[in-house]
Amino acid sequence: MSLLFIVPLSANEDKYIKDTLLKYNYGLIKMGLSGETKFFKEFVKKDVAMKLQVWFESWKFSNLTYIAKINDLRFSPITYNENNATISTMENWTFAYVNLDTKDYALKPMNIFYHMDYTLQKDEGIWKIIAIKHLKEEVFIDEKKHNPDLKPKKKSLKDDTIAG
Repeated sequence: MSLLFIVPLSANEDKYIKDTLLKYNYGLIKMGLSGETKFFKEFVKKDVAMKLQVWFESWKFSNLTYIAKINDLRFSPITYNENNATISTMENWTFAYVNLDTKDYALKPMNIFYHMDYTLQKDEGIWKIIAIKHLKEEVFIDEKKHNPDLKPKKKSLKDDTIAG
């Protein structure tokens, strides 16, 4: 029987876990823009990285990619047990799918809310995502949604607002 507790091991552990989730979520944006997936191996378990690569390659095989923006990302308190940490997020994204040949929208931008559960485990001192679970997904039809630019400008991660 494993005991669960919400008291953090240290404030730094919470920070490192949230940092891993930010790398993952911003990595999804990078993957859509560049097609690169290898960097995920730094902060996700090998089988999770493979699932991401297969998912992305299936879109690419259909001659599509996506562009995305994080509109809001909120973290729940982290639950620790003997070996793992679990954290839920509420994520508000804007996604659009783009035809790789024409560079036109294949699916117009839409706002999507996700409620997610992430399980992380320390691997040689580094928190890695070992499981991801979609708890809820809801598409919002809103005229005021962000329309990602088909030719995004270079910007730093701090250009996006993140609530935490």
